[in-house]
Amino acid sequence: PSSELEPIDLNLLMEEYANLRRKVLKETSAEISYGDLPTVTANTASLTQIVYNLLDNAIKYVEEGRQPEVALEVLDCTQHWEFRIEDNGIGIDPQIFDKIFLIFQRLHNDDAYEGTGIGLSIVKKRIEHLGGEIWLESEQGKGSTFYFTIPKQS
Repeated sequence: PSSELEPIDLNLLMEEYANLRRKVLKETSAEISYGDLPTVTANTASLTQIVYNLLDNAIKYVEEGRQPEVALEVLDCTQHWEFRIEDNGIGIDPQIFDKIFLIFQRLHNDDAYEGTGIGLSIVKKRIEHLGGEIWLESEQGKGSTFYFTIPKQS
């Protein structure tokens, strides 16, 4: 993939996501909220993959019968953009926060949730490649908030 940087209107990125995922959004009645989002400079393919992956997870890992609610926020910091994706999903045990970004670390050995276990490791790799970092806060049964930064390009 090219590492070309270009301006990305995050509002359009979210519209494209909603369009591409309309079937799953309808099936789950997922609600994704966000305010007016900035345009950031980054590698389009990387940033798209990062945001889509985190949103997909936020919608997928929810207790059965609960409507997924996801909020995206982008904060304008001096040196970087800070993204915040908050969900009302099943949550993640703090003891395994460091493990979830390793390749093939599937957290759910049962068949309740599909997945390969590579999503978050790719996300982390892409964010670090863009010069940013990723971390999370989570409480089991209450949901998770993933944070990541990407540097502003001068």
